[in-house]
Amino acid sequence: MEKPSIQAKSTPYTLVHILVIFALLAVLIVSNLYIMIPLLGNVAETYLITPVEAGLSISVFSFFYAFGLIFFGPLSERFGLKETICSGLFVLIILMVVSFFTTNFMGFLIVRGLQGFFAASFAPVSFIYVLNVLSTRHRGIAIGVINTGFLSAGVIGQLLSSSINLIFTWKWIFLTLAFFYFLLLIYSIKQLPHPKKSDQFRSISSLIKLLVKLPLRSDLKRLYFITFTTLLAFVAYYTSLESLFQHTLSLSPQATLSVRAFGLIGLLLTIYSGKIASKIGFENTIILGLLLKLAGLTLSSITNIFFIGIGAIIFVGGISIIIPSLIQLIGEKGGKIRSLTISLYSFILLLGASFGSAISLFSNYYLQLFSLTILLICSLLVTILEKKE
Repeated sequence: MEKPSIQAKSTPYTLVHILVIFALLAVLIVSNLYIMIPLLGNVAETYLITPVEAGLSISVFSFFYAFGLIFFGPLSERFGLKETICSGLFVLIILMVVSFFTTNFMGFLIVRGLQGFFAASFAPVSFIYVLNVLSTRHRGIAIGVINTGFLSAGVIGQLLSSSINLIFTWKWIFLTLAFFYFLLLIYSIKQLPHPKKSDQFRSISSLIKLLVKLPLRSDLKRLYFITFTTLLAFVAYYTSLESLFQHTLSLSPQATLSVRAFGLIGLLLTIYSGKIASKIGFENTIILGLLLKLAGLTLSSITNIFFIGIGAIIFVGGISIIIPSLIQLIGEKGGKIRSLTISLYSFILLLGASFGSAISLFSNYYLQLFSLTILLICSLLVTILEKKE
């Protein structure tokens, strides 16, 4: 039975529709960052290139995705939140179909870059939408649902593209995603509430000046540091586990992916992130999340698949309650420039993730876990300082 509409900030909404739309878009759009990982050999074979060159299809997408994260948040102020999400989705559908028919690798890279740019129209705008439209008591669960979609996309994206490749050929992943995007576009147009556009108008030069100053603001710089380390630690942790599974425990790629998926059980904690934050506060919730991540690392130091699996669940559970609290704090401190502070948050989060694989520079698994522990302790100290002010 459909839940009744609720009034928040003069925009009536039905929570279930927003949660379904944003959850599915979070998974299916961010999956684009990962769908090519199991397909690099197929890409190399199709375009007669090396697997290393095929890897550019991931790098190009990621680069333009990061650039888009900065662009679309401020754009949504002028263009509208719903308009930005739906327009980006429409263009993405076209680009998915185009990539299916692309016959040369250079053309494929160009299309992948454009896909990355327009895929970024969802992440920052969805958070701004939640903060602007939903009532305070619903923001936590909505942000948690979006966050769950983002984190699970790494596993779901690879499983989806691998399955499509087995049934059809690798390029069919683009038509499959285009089909899902089309259904979600229709659903969004019909069911996503239409909030009022912002009355603010800023020039490009003023936006750039604000973006440059934001990371240096005394009330935001610590939060952005925690943001940077959040997905950095997530990617670094799983990079360490993958190295351990392959070189020490000799697990197959399928088994490794299964353990990754098992760890995502920790995302269920995101359901309670709003309740936790309402009882102990946002800063204390972040501290709790960091302590959970440290506990997960401790269990993962026991090189037994059972303890590592439990450690992964606890580690991911920590992340799942940190991110919603971070977003709400940054959104609150952003005030009238919330679209900019959230856009910068999205960019810094992805920037941190891109540094995560650098953990592989340490060849020893325990040294990798130790360096992660130091990083998390630094984040913990920064959060405590933030709480005191």
